Amino acid sequence: MNKIRCILILVLLTTAIRNDSLFAQKDTIKDYSGGVFITLPIEFPIIDNGQLNTHLIRMGYPKSNYPSVNAGIGLQFFINRWIMNLSFIQTTKTSERDRYSTDITYNSGSFSVGFDLIEHYMYSLYPYVGFKGCGLKYLYKDKITNDIGFDDYLNTTLTYKEIKNHTGSNIDFGIGASFQWFFLVNFRVGFLLPLEKGKWTINNLKQELTGTPKLNYNYYFTLTLGFGMVTSDKALRNRFDRLNREIPLQGL
Repeated sequence: MNKIRCILILVLLTTAIRNDSLFAQKDTIKDYSGGVFITLPIEFPIIDNGQLNTHLIRMGYPKSNYPSVNAGIGLQFFINRWIMNLSFIQTTKTSERDRYSTDITYNSGSFSVGFDLIEHYMYSLYPYVGFKGCGLKYLYKDKITNDIGFDDYLNTTLTYKEIKNHTGSNIDFGIGASFQWFFLVNFRVGFLLPLEKGKWTINNLKQELTGTPKLNYNYYFTLTLGFGMVTSDKALRNRFDRLNREIPLQGL
């Protein structure tokens, strides 16, 4: 699987470099375009948590049903044919039961650079590559359902378990398509190639656990909405020419 992902990365990079050289001379629109957007990325991660759920069920804990829809904030830049994306995402899914509750938190942070294959500055189809870090937190808490006094509560032995999984860095590659003007609608599908083994920790990441299950962040889909502006040198010239025609010059 990792070999296939590496091949895909090389194909995407080769395509970007080849198209950059082919269009460098004849492109008269995208070579002079630029823009920036504040974005609201909505991510749909696909995580293989089968081993984790097997461990949890064997020890008497509920499954880790991570949030399938996750929101965050980010920035997207357009510089000529290059598209840069920066985002941070975090969402918590809470499940309440009579005697316990669970909080499953997914988070990710990413930076990527893509190359646009379409000449028009308002439409983009681009392969991209970058880095992405992912994490998952599992929190289990016992609950008390009956009335209880202050001192009695302090004497209880309620179960509280919090474990965190995180991968510091993954190669993030995929393809995106977007429409941008004064707003942005962007859809991406990406794949992750881990650069290091994921870790399970406790005590606010201070202590690493041993004998832990694997957790694979395989791929994801992202729908991004944003507000900002993108334009091109040609569009600006056309706009100024139109204004000059509509507003007659005053005589000296």
